[in-house]
Amino acid sequence: MAADLLIRVLEPDDAGRFFALRLAGLEESPLAFGTHADEYRSEPLERVAAFLQPGQGRVVLGAEQGGQLVGTVSLVRQLRRNVQHKASVNAVYVKPEARGQGVGEQLMRELLAQARQMEGLRQVQLSVTTSQQAALRLYRRLGFETYGHEREALIVNGTPVDEDHLQLDLT
Repeated sequence: MAADLLIRVLEPDDAGRFFALRLAGLEESPLAFGTHADEYRSEPLERVAAFLQPGQGRVVLGAEQGGQLVGTVSLVRQLRRNVQHKASVNAVYVKPEARGQGVGEQLMRELLAQARQMEGLRQVQLSVTTSQQAALRLYRRLGFETYGHEREALIVNGTPVDEDHLQLDLT
């Protein structure tokens, strides 16, 4: 496990650091995300800060090590009445130098603990590109089960990328 690791809810004041880490992830692992780095680069910081605003069925966690933000994960709940029992995991990223230390697992465990506290939330879903085998193993270890496979879910710079869709039953 990572030494001196702090997992906490990110807030609007963290927008600059979150933006920088998210952009680094999109640049470093373009085949892992549905957002292209060039699109995200022009995202207004005010919009990033609004995304980090607590509430609206959303929580964004950060992992800090030595005062540096080294990982993130977010949970976004569906707000419409017929689907508000579901939430999706997004923006999962751990810096390369922090990988293999349990940072991603600690982020996910804390996120799921918070999800279990949300009244009426019954399932958590996520999508992972099939090239992200370490992430897929982590999600399965946490109890996620595959419910679908999507061929060519993404086309990244001309490269087709498949995704697996997973869900975790919280009931």
